[in-house]
Amino acid sequence: MDLAYELHDLVRTLDKWAERKLRPKGLSYNKYVALVIVSEHPGLTGRNLAKALGVTEAAGSGIVRSLLAAGLIVDGAPSGAGNVRSLSITEPGATVLAGCSVMLGSSLDDNAVAIGLDPHHLAETIRALHDEVRTVRPTIPTSRKEES
Repeated sequence: MDLAYELHDLVRTLDKWAERKLRPKGLSYNKYVALVIVSEHPGLTGRNLAKALGVTEAAGSGIVRSLLAAGLIVDGAPSGAGNVRSLSITEPGATVLAGCSVMLGSSLDDNAVAIGLDPHHLAETIRALHDEVRTVRPTIPTSRKEES
C-alpha cells in the first residue's frame, strides 16, 4: 500500500463527496472553499482569491460573480477602484457557510468514528504530516555521483 496514492485517492473521493453534499445548497466545492477564504480574509481581492483557490483568474472571476449574484458575498471596493474587488462575506453567506461546514465536517468525523479513529487526533496527525511535507529541507547527496 502506498501512502501518497491513498491520500491522493482519499482527497479525490472527499472532493466528489463534498460536491454531492453541497449541490442541494447551490454550491460547488470551489464556491464553498471561496466562502471559507473570504470569511477568513475580509477585503480580499478577486485575484488573491483565485490564487488561494488554485484556479485561473477567469475561473475565480466566475466563482465571484456567482457568489455575488447569490448574495453570499459583497464587493466593498470603492467606486473608481477599477477591476480590483474587496470581497467580504454577507450575513446570509456566513449562515450558508456555517451550515455547510457543520454538514461536511460532522459527516467525515462520523466516518472516522465508524472505523475506530478519533477525528481530532487524526486531524492533528494529518496537519503534522502536511506541515512536514511543506517544510523545505536542504538536499543531502546520497552518493558521489549526486555531488558532482
